[in-house]
Amino acid sequence: MKHAFSRTLTGQTLWRLALGGALVLLLTSLLGTYVLFRQTEAEATSRLMLRVQERARQAERVLEHSAETHETVRNAFVSQWPQYQDAATLRRFDALMTRYPDGAWRNRREIADGRIHPTGWIARSAALNDDLRRRVVLFYDLSKHFGPGAALRHDNLFFVGLPEEANMGFDPYLYPNWIFDIGEDFTQLHYEWGRLAYEQAAPGAPTRWSMAEIDEVGSTLGPVYTAVTPIHVDGRHVAAVASTLLLNDFLARVLPPHGSEGRYLLFHADGRLLADTAMGERLSRQVGTYRLDQLDGDLPGLLAQAARKAATGHPQSGYGAQSDAYFAVSLIHGPQWYIAAAQPGTLVRDQARGPVLWAAGAGMGVLLSLLALFGLVLRRHVAAPLGELTRAAERVAGGDTGVRLPTTREDELGRLATAFNDMTDKVAQRDATLREDKRRIEEALTSLRLTEERWRAMTENASDVIAVVDARGVFSYVSPPAERMLGHPVDALVGSPARALMHPDDAAELGPRLERPLGKPVQCRARHANGQWRTLEVAASDLRHHPAIQGLVLNVRDVSETLAAEETLARQREALHQSEKLTALGSLLAGVAHELNNPLAVVVGRSIQLESAARSSTERETAGRIRQAAERCARIVKTFLAMARRQDVTRAPTSVNRVITDALEVLAYTLDSSGISVHAALADDLPPVLADADQLGQVFMNLFTNAQQAMSGQAGRRELQVSTHRAAGGHEVQVVVQDSGPGIAPELGARIFEPFFTTKAVGDGTGVGLSVSLGIVQSHGGSMLLAPHAPNRGARFVVSLPAHAPAAAPSLPATAPAATPSAGGPWRVLIVDDEIDIAEILGEIVQHAGHAAVLANSGEQALAQLAAQPFDLVMTDLKMPGMDGPALYRDIEHRHPALARRVIVVTGDTLSSGAHEFLREVRVPVIDKPFTPDEVLACIAAVMR
Repeated sequence: MKHAFSRTLTGQTLWRLALGGALVLLLTSLLGTYVLFRQTEAEATSRLMLRVQERARQAERVLEHSAETHETVRNAFVSQWPQYQDAATLRRFDALMTRYPDGAWRNRREIADGRIHPTGWIARSAALNDDLRRRVVLFYDLSKHFGPGAALRHDNLFFVGLPEEANMGFDPYLYPNWIFDIGEDFTQLHYEWGRLAYEQAAPGAPTRWSMAEIDEVGSTLGPVYTAVTPIHVDGRHVAAVASTLLLNDFLARVLPPHGSEGRYLLFHADGRLLADTAMGERLSRQVGTYRLDQLDGDLPGLLAQAARKAATGHPQSGYGAQSDAYFAVSLIHGPQWYIAAAQPGTLVRDQARGPVLWAAGAGMGVLLSLLALFGLVLRRHVAAPLGELTRAAERVAGGDTGVRLPTTREDELGRLATAFNDMTDKVAQRDATLREDKRRIEEALTSLRLTEERWRAMTENASDVIAVVDARGVFSYVSPPAERMLGHPVDALVGSPARALMHPDDAAELGPRLERPLGKPVQCRARHANGQWRTLEVAASDLRHHPAIQGLVLNVRDVSETLAAEETLARQREALHQSEKLTALGSLLAGVAHELNNPLAVVVGRSIQLESAARSSTERETAGRIRQAAERCARIVKTFLAMARRQDVTRAPTSVNRVITDALEVLAYTLDSSGISVHAALADDLPPVLADADQLGQVFMNLFTNAQQAMSGQAGRRELQVSTHRAAGGHEVQVVVQDSGPGIAPELGARIFEPFFTTKAVGDGTGVGLSVSLGIVQSHGGSMLLAPHAPNRGARFVVSLPAHAPAAAPSLPATAPAATPSAGGPWRVLIVDDEIDIAEILGEIVQHAGHAAVLANSGEQALAQLAAQPFDLVMTDLKMPGMDGPALYRDIEHRHPALARRVIVVTGDTLSSGAHEFLREVRVPVIDKPFTPDEVLACIAAVMR
């Protein structure tokens, strides 16, 4: 029986499966063991890579803190250097430093305690000139400012002067009396930090790092290393700022405790070892002299090779067979140090052993179980039924058509038995089935003819065009609506190439997409019989393999009007969006400008008072500079307010030069930060133009901004030239704006004034600036042209405006002189402002003119003062907490109607709708913040006249 089973297909299959399974199990076990071990090895290496990368990033963050401090100090040096170019600085040097008997310069004795003061030394061989004296004084001030903060972190912050040997810094903890212990043969070039400080560097060069070493002065603090950052002035390397840092503090923040994560090593690119958690404190006494290759085994050599590869910024890993250790190395950017982590190979193998054994045992058990189960199922459910079916087939082959097989099974063998039983029955039914098939074919043919007629009626009366293009790209069918859509007769289209109707650009791009349709409609342009291009939307279906079609079926729709409407809607939407953005920007500028007015009023007022009260020319000059800077800020703020105001167009005689100057002043920082030099050649004899100054400012700011954006992305010279002159016999004012950018191509020159046309990237421009500017210029009776393109000359715009020649008119009165007691009064003035400083300045101005001033910090206090005593004049702010200026005016108008005619508004907010409506209604005099004493007194005199 067993021998008979082995000869069956089932038995042979089972034996082959058993042999094959055993071989597969063996190979799978070996492969699984290898894969699991490699996977464990890769995971261990990956963990090492992640750990060294994280430690390297932590080290870079620690080092970046010192570099950022140096950058702050370097910027402070460069920004303050111009302030030290005076005689007072040289006198300060004599108060700080003195020459000692050995010829060297040191701090004077009274300020030589390094625990309290910054201390410095200048070599006796140094050429002591004014430049070095000024640098030493600036070194002293910066050390005094930044040194104490560095000392809290145990950092020694000091400066080195170049090319002279000079040193100044704050060193309260290392060696505060170092300046008196420097020998005659001392030179900073004996130290690595000194050589780094004197090594020439390019402007803006990053911080350099010295190798760690034991400082003979502060050896109790352990190894130290030094960060050195060069300082340049006008491209000249004049100094360096340095910090001496404790290596142990760095290691405590970068490396984990010994044994917590395996072994970590920190070494220099030249092989000098900084730290090794396996060596611990033994290494700290040899830092700077102990080398990586002094370690045992092959690990040092492998780490050195990996470090050379990791110098590109990509961490490296590997395995040392002799040391039986896995390792990973990562570069610490900046000092060119490397951090390495190592893990014993035995630990990795121990991690891999358990999964390997478990996988092999599980695989063996699963394979044996599957073979046993498969053999049982195959013999019972396949071998026995298949033998019975074989015997029945042999009987049918012998002529016994009465054989029937049991049909109780529901699987494939059961269905095979049913088919065997039905086979003889279907032979008798063959003729009847053929007749029924013939009848059905005739019905199908009739239905096909009706379908074809219905399809033709729909395509010929549809609004869309249905067309069929064969494999050669020729129309084999075109529905009649094509003549209405494109103007060509259908007979002329059939047999013609489809590409002949398409635009050449669209044919090259969209032709392949139509030949390989993806089910999505595409758009292309087709020529109408009248020569116009129409935009069509084409949806293609690939029926080239359909025997009745044999081509591409195209559904064509004319979308020209739809696209035109969508484009118009998009332009309107974009215009609305830009208008909303400009409105928001104007509100923001107005808010910022208003918030600056109050402090600017204090600065302007106090600087004028300081200038008037100065006792010396130096103090007067200093106060004058403060006043000029504050007045410049005030002019910029007023320009912002003018830009933000939404007011009716008011045309008056306007100085074009003044409008250009204001626009350049607003954009001064943007142009300067973009590296653009501005050359303005404004004619002195330029006549005024009748224009709205705000609108003209918008035109010029748009031209200047476009020039800045055109030049910001190019290398080399960046120059903006603005010139004004008379033209057309003196009847016209011309403004020429020339940049050194790439210029505007001739083919684009005719379109740049079109609305929404722009050559800028998406998000950088809207295409409305030049069109709006052209409209403004034309509304003023002028013109704006783009000069013909000249290679390497940039863009050149010429704005022409008609000169204003008014009839003789009375000249404007000069600014009213400051009111004095002799001009009237003295008067009692009530000053109301919630800003105490502003109220005090106004009070001092009024009292200096001989009048009496009473201050109130709110509307409520003002009403109390008015009820208690009489006043000749009220000066009030508009925006105040509680009762504001308008409410105070209404109360004065009700209770003191005569005094309401002598109210002056002092405010920095004339832009808000409430303030604007109030001032337009009551028409009281207004003094804009910031103000000058002359403006205040002139307004008081005018009101009290």
